[in-house]
Amino acid sequence: MAEDVKITILSENTSEKENLAAEYGLSMWIEADGTDILFDTGMSGAFAKNAEVLGIDLSKAVHLCLSHGHFDHTGGVALALEHAPQALVHLHPDAARPKYLSGGANQSMRIGMPEPAITAIRKETSRCLFMTDVTRITEHVCLTGTIPRKTAFERIVEPFTLDPEGKIPDTIPDDQSLWIETDKGLIVVLGCAHSGVANTVEYIREKSGCEDIRAIIGGMHLMSSDQDTIAKTAEAIESFHPGLISPNHCTGEPASTYFRERFRGIYQPSTTGTVFTFPL
Repeated sequence: MAEDVKITILSENTSEKENLAAEYGLSMWIEADGTDILFDTGMSGAFAKNAEVLGIDLSKAVHLCLSHGHFDHTGGVALALEHAPQALVHLHPDAARPKYLSGGANQSMRIGMPEPAITAIRKETSRCLFMTDVTRITEHVCLTGTIPRKTAFERIVEPFTLDPEGKIPDTIPDDQSLWIETDKGLIVVLGCAHSGVANTVEYIREKSGCEDIRAIIGGMHLMSSDQDTIAKTAEAIESFHPGLISPNHCTGEPASTYFRERFRGIYQPSTTGTVFTFPL
């Protein structure tokens, strides 16, 4: 790899800068292998407004990678496709399926990809790459595709379903993450890690053939998890010996606080506008 790797948080739940908008969701701009990659699009258009403030030209995106089909990661898809007319779109075939958070009779909330995003995907099918397995999108950047669930403690605790009646569980097979290979180890980029952080990192180590983890950045979806699950996740992360850990978005305050204390020295917050640079 000839250039440093740079990751910018375009939008996230929080912002510490008045000129950058925060919204529930996640979007990142990744620069690696001389290639610009948009990873998720947040809930709406905050990622695009923030990109302009940060001096990032979205039209240079060569790839748009969607971690899964929930609204807070795909709400800005239509806008992203407008801004980046040449970008290839990488997503799982199930990403656009209807998805719900069940709350009992007549109480389900639709949480899947918004209709404008689905319409845009259908209109631009020719540049959509539907994938379920590991996909190498540049020389050193890969997408995981569907991640095997092997750990006993990582499980979906929310009533996610594929129907408004709440009868068909959604195991979120479309959940995927991204990794970047560097001489100093792997940089793991998570959307929500619905498959579990441990499952995700172990799968990436297996498929990449590299054991060293340089960084883990992104949503870890522990906001509804109990303390035991949070502790076991931390144990797994600790066993990977990462050089940096930066949970955000759906990780939840209890888990973030626990990680902040447990991983002193390698923990770094990542709010809207945070920039990570990994020198070669």
